[in-house]
Amino acid sequence: MRIIAGKFRGVTIPSPKEEIVKPTLDRIKENIFNIIQFKVQDSICLDLFCGSGALGLECLSRGAKEVNFVDNNKQNIALLKKFLERINATDYKLNTCDYYEVLKKASVEGKKFDIIFLDPPYDSDLAEVALQKIFKFGLLSPNGLVVWEHPTDYLNTKFKAKVKDTRTYGKVQVDFLY
Repeated sequence: MRIIAGKFRGVTIPSPKEEIVKPTLDRIKENIFNIIQFKVQDSICLDLFCGSGALGLECLSRGAKEVNFVDNNKQNIALLKKFLERINATDYKLNTCDYYEVLKKASVEGKKFDIIFLDPPYDSDLAEVALQKIFKFGLLSPNGLVVWEHPTDYLNTKFKAKVKDTRTYGKVQVDFLY
């Protein structure tokens, strides 16, 4: 797994050793960024359930103004922190906590995000709960989007109307919600 483009292009991203972390494959990540490439420069991003941080790191590399990494696993955040320090990255925030805390705090502060990456564990209902909070709290900027990665057999019943684009890569589906 590596950073595909930008100032950190080609740098290998360390991957957490846990089996529960499923980093976004390079080919999927490359396709996602081909779609959102013009939204990344100077954006404020939120990488929920970040795991290795691959999606947020790609944004940092491509000129995002700020990337907020969120994961409740201390080892994932510690590994990501070491990596960010090693590559001398700036303009990021690390959050070792439950995703809801970050969403609630952003709501109270009136913070808006241009890009929100949503890639929770596949065997959970965390995506729909997080999406409810994102839209309820109004956390997207006017032209913001949510990039939601999930299994192709996942039935999205509540947010189908907000899905503006869908891409399928084998057993993985990526929905773009506006």
